[in-house]
Amino acid sequence: MNVSIKQRIEQQVGLIDSIHPLAEQGGTAIVYYVKTLGGTYILKQASLPRYREWLAQEATVMQTFKSQHIIIPTYIDYIEDTQQDYLLMSYIAGETLTAALADASELQRLELIRAFGRFLRQLHTSGISSTQSSKDWLDKQLLQANHYIEQGWTNGSRELLNALSIKQPEHVPATWIHGDCTTDNLLVRDNAIVAFIDVAGMTVGDPRYDEALATRSFREDIKMLDAFYSGYGFSPISEETFRYFDDGLYEFY
Repeated sequence: MNVSIKQRIEQQVGLIDSIHPLAEQGGTAIVYYVKTLGGTYILKQASLPRYREWLAQEATVMQTFKSQHIIIPTYIDYIEDTQQDYLLMSYIAGETLTAALADASELQRLELIRAFGRFLRQLHTSGISSTQSSKDWLDKQLLQANHYIEQGWTNGSRELLNALSIKQPEHVPATWIHGDCTTDNLLVRDNAIVAFIDVAGMTVGDPRYDEALATRSFREDIKMLDAFYSGYGFSPISEETFRYFDDGLYEFY
């Protein structure tokens, strides 16, 4: 990190005491703790063009998303540099749901997954002023997938994209969605789910996409799946719809 970037950060949060990477890292950005006399913050750094684009999207979401019930990190600053971009945000204490599940007993895991379902229901039932359907969102995702193929940014194939475009699931009313709703992207504190993180894909879209990604890691575990849906409160998506999103669309992202 060059001096000008550090100075820009200090203008926002005060003199930096230390910067060090988080133990848990994703594949799209390097994430750091930034500690100052006034508190702790999160800094995300992205270098590849695709991930810089996602980081800019996340900054926009943080500035525009408003909800009384759903917590996401608070936007502080976005910094563009020649080689990489940076997103500075608030720090929310907790561990990922993935980490919490790994350390939990069977009973605790079921309770956490039930809480996951409830938390996702809150997002999907948040009021929106838009009248768009899931088709509007899906059309945009398929166009973006095509862009990623042209740029060489995805492992998804042209054949898969054509198949997804031809045979789409029945359209449903759009809701707020997270857009990458895996167990890696929720924070747990004191055995409660407290926030969504990595919110670049948060928008008005197809709630079944969230549902598919939310259940992908325990799809074959009947107890876990039942716990999730007891919290979520809606009927499960079909296996065909699950495969469309998890084995299909998600391949491009």
